[in-house]
Amino acid sequence: MEVSDHQLCNVADFKTNISVLTNLSEAHIDFHGSYEAYKAMKKRIFNHHTNEDIAILNLDDGEVLDLTCDVPSTRKYFSWHPMRKPGCFILDRAIYYNNERIISLSDVKIKGKHNYENAMAAIATVKELGVESQPIIDVLKSFGGVEHRLEYVRTINQVDFYNDSKSTNITSTQMALSSFDRPIILLMGGLDRGHSFDGLKDYLKGVKLIVAFGETKDRISRFASEQGIASVVVETLDEAVTAAYDSSEPGDIILLSPACASWDQYGNFEIRGNRFKDCVNAL
Repeated sequence: MEVSDHQLCNVADFKTNISVLTNLSEAHIDFHGSYEAYKAMKKRIFNHHTNEDIAILNLDDGEVLDLTCDVPSTRKYFSWHPMRKPGCFILDRAIYYNNERIISLSDVKIKGKHNYENAMAAIATVKELGVESQPIIDVLKSFGGVEHRLEYVRTINQVDFYNDSKSTNITSTQMALSSFDRPIILLMGGLDRGHSFDGLKDYLKGVKLIVAFGETKDRISRFASEQGIASVVVETLDEAVTAAYDSSEPGDIILLSPACASWDQYGNFEIRGNRFKDCVNAL
């Protein structure tokens, strides 16, 4: 199960045998009131654990380790670095479980640093349940991702389109931008919560153009200008897709990763993502 911080607000007797915490970053502060309160809710995924239960944790995330330092669970880890602790790690561009080489990163169908971390967390989980390696390999070679989460849409004239409408905050867009090593035309915009876009500064190296739409379009355009990146300002996502494609060259990535909620123009991120795909397919 995926168990959100909103759901965890109301749990009492909820208990798992295995709980996974992949990372922590500031989110939903408007709902919880503070980052500390948000983290306290996330920690409830380990409620009622004993040392017979398993906590699978990101060894590279100091806040995850700090938050879980007193949980009684037996800890297993995943990391980008070889480790002595039991769990999953990456060595020479391949994922290992303990001392067993599972799969090369080049053979994992869904790309991106965060997806490789998710894969390690999943491997560490199912290994606790006795799953053999071959089914794991088969899934990682064939699983193409979840809709609206860095979802490949199609290629038109050697330009690849990706739908990452689920990226409604800065952290998610950071991960999306980190997933490509080709020129990116980034579609950003949506509900204006007044949040800063400064967290994207270190992730814009591959971005050649930002197409801004929705309530945040003017703030995003100013942000792009401050970073020395060209921008186009439009009202709607439909216009954004057309402007992005008109500005593209073979080899480019056109990426919808809005860094904003959808509610200025759409009922939810799924509707926004589906509209993006409709616009792409109409080109």
